[in-house]
Amino acid sequence: MTLPFGVALLLAVLGLLCALLALTARRKRGFEAGATVALDSETLSSERLGLIGRPDRIIRQGRYFIPEEWKSAKRLQDAHRLQLGVYLLLVEERYGVRPPHGVVVLGDGSRVKVENTEALRSEVLGVARKIREHRRTIREAIPVDPPAWKCRVCGQRGNCAQAQR
Repeated sequence: MTLPFGVALLLAVLGLLCALLALTARRKRGFEAGATVALDSETLSSERLGLIGRPDRIIRQGRYFIPEEWKSAKRLQDAHRLQLGVYLLLVEERYGVRPPHGVVVLGDGSRVKVENTEALRSEVLGVARKIREHRRTIREAIPVDPPAWKCRVCGQRGNCAQAQR
């Protein structure tokens, strides 16, 4: 074996080893095969659904766009599932194709697939409706009828539309 051939062979082996290590690290960090379309850079919104959100990653797999959400938690929580449900609806509206599932990547790198079911979609829209209802009641003034002397000394008098002058 000549010296240049030996060096070339060594470099080829090192290159292959580096590629394998990179692939392993990529999988360990939760990156799945597919082209990254957005990496925490695209805010999706739907006026029709009254939803807005920004998935951590959107990947393209064939004709589907799959949202991913990365969490530091060790196990999937219901709030994670609902958040991903919002992203599934927004991705469908944005790209025109219903994703079959989304993925939550947990703190240990494990990937949890969340199926895009009618039940999840209904639950997400129901929770969104309840939040909107609660927001409306928060905006409504809470009726109060304090004596005028209490209003004069109250620290919130300047913020209160019902203050007795």
